[in-house]
Amino acid sequence: MNITVPISREIAAHVLAHFGHGGYEAGTFTRHLLSAMDTADPSNLAALGRAFPAYAAAVVGIKYDPEGVAFLQRLASGGFACTKCEGGDGPFVTVGASPLCETCHQGRQ
Repeated sequence: MNITVPISREIAAHVLAHFGHGGYEAGTFTRHLLSAMDTADPSNLAALGRAFPAYAAAVVGIKYDPEGVAFLQRLASGGFACTKCEGGDGPFVTVGASPLCETCHQGRQ
């Protein structure tokens, strides 16, 4: 995913939550902003993106990039995601070179 706008962990988490992929819910204003961005046509999304470029980049990424969800999950989790369930909640255990969340690791034992 090519992003030219920096997306914070918090923004990634908000967008993931809005689209049902983990993360955590934003405040009221941001929830309404994400709803508007999610339903906007390209022209209106671009207009919203001028005021909120990182949120718009994250929304475009999650909606149109096949790697968008995984990219935002890595951002939201600080770069780590479980290689089995793709969750970013940790704590993580390294099995070989692959990080697993503690829940998945315990299931493998």
